[in-house]
Amino acid sequence: MENIYYTMSEYDFICDIHCLHKQETALSPYRGMCRMCKKKKVHGYSNPDHISNPFGYLYLIPEVCIECSLKTKQCMWCCVTKSKL
Repeated sequence: MENIYYTMSEYDFICDIHCLHKQETALSPYRGMCRMCKKKKVHGYSNPDHISNPFGYLYLIPEVCIECSLKTKQCMWCCVTKSKL
């Protein structure tokens, strides 16, 4: 009998509204602050609408880090309000 292990990823808890972000890849480590744990451990993701500017690359920053998203089972791109905390 074969053991099948399923590990959850950040893509398991992306809502239907933000499903277009599933194709984005993490490019920059720790660019933003997590709205739940308040630690600066949110990755910067690729931005398909990026245009050239003199200030550098404009990353997409989710609201919640991957760890908090997996722990609370909510979309990391959705806006976090005080009622959700």
